[in-house]
Amino acid sequence: MMERARLTVTAVPAPLVTVFAAALAAALASGCHPHQSPPMASFPAHASVECFVPAPDDYAVTIVVPDTTFHDSAWLRPMLADVGRYWPVSLPLPKNALDVGFTFYRDGTSSKPRVTKHSTALAFDERALRAVASATADTSRRLPDSFSGDSLPLLVRFGSTDFTGALVQTWYSVARPPKPRRGNPQPDFPKARQRGEQVIAAFTVDSLGNVDASSIAIVSSTNDDFANAVVDVLPRWKFTPSTIRGCRVARSIRWEFGEMP
Repeated sequence: MMERARLTVTAVPAPLVTVFAAALAAALASGCHPHQSPPMASFPAHASVECFVPAPDDYAVTIVVPDTTFHDSAWLRPMLADVGRYWPVSLPLPKNALDVGFTFYRDGTSSKPRVTKHSTALAFDERALRAVASATADTSRRLPDSFSGDSLPLLVRFGSTDFTGALVQTWYSVARPPKPRRGNPQPDFPKARQRGEQVIAAFTVDSLGNVDASSIAIVSSTNDDFANAVVDVLPRWKFTPSTIRGCRVARSIRWEFGEMP
């Protein structure tokens, strides 16, 4: 279920002005069916938006303005809404952030967007780059009168919201990973014997927060008995499902068990 949007203004002295768009709902029609799990390879770009304060492991799309004389967040929001409208979100999302830079000019034209920092997922980078290029094709926009410059360098980041020392004004999240619920049972393997042992399991959490037992695989293990206990207990785990633009989706994750020294 989609959470209510929350806008927060947090001032932090910095050389950057960072603006996150929180008004995408009008541009992205709902079309969300929380009880269904879309294929992992694709998710419709018209899904609804979930807005909230991002945590370090959340995934967001951000516009960054290096020019500290620019303060008009409202002017940037329609542009970022267009990026979201043209961007076909796909799972799984890459771990590394992608940066796409361009310069917007007073007459409404823009320089050709280019990737300034790759995510290491080529197909993902190409889709995001096309989305930014489509969003900047609208030449009816003009720089706000409150800004005296004739050009404005901009950066669109897909991924981490960690801009140290930035002025964070508004934001929206694209995706949240699944999170385990409290009270999940632990593997039937003595706690005293877990020290110095480690099991890494990979599995899929479906859109209802259940672990797909058929997806469980042991990536690495230092103890076979411990690994078997992990495989036995995981089907009973419950999660808060992963969401993407407000819709619950299936997502594959890895989980570590044990107490390595």
